[in-house]
Amino acid sequence: MHRGALTACVAVCVASAFSTTARAQAPHVTAATPEQAGAYLLIVGNCHDCHTPNWTESGGKTSKDSLMTGRALGFKGPWGVDYSKNLRVIADREGEDHWVNTLKTADDGDGHLPMPWHNTALMSDEDLRAMWKYVKSLGPAQGERIPRSVRPGKEPAGQYLDLKVVVSDSAKKP
Repeated sequence: MHRGALTACVAVCVASAFSTTARAQAPHVTAATPEQAGAYLLIVGNCHDCHTPNWTESGGKTSKDSLMTGRALGFKGPWGVDYSKNLRVIADREGEDHWVNTLKTADDGDGHLPMPWHNTALMSDEDLRAMWKYVKSLGPAQGERIPRSVRPGKEPAGQYLDLKVVVSDSAKKP
């Protein structure tokens, strides 16, 4: 009986060591600080393209005050019209755990395109936390008020891009 208990103990310790090693080796960005990792992730993840006004138009040369303040330009599709939120407001209002949960669960299933929820769900918690820390480090929320999303069939008051896919008759032929 003593030998069986020892074998079980060794098995648990070995399994625990492997699971700890696997967790420690989950892919994530490393940098001098989590904020620097977060800044990098927001750039390579193309987050600024939608969440920072004039980011794309300026080639990424915008003032720090405008970073992550959202855009009042909506994206229309079968889901309705969604606007790129002011992430600084969200980081100020919601905690780090809420941020991670939102990006892992597509806002508890309420998230719509064009936000790439399928990509953020694959990110490590460590990277998502680094992104939150960076956005939080930008300071209090600023920028213009971002309109609320609009359900399908309703027209928004503000500007939007229509992402409707149109397939021409010539494209349908082989």
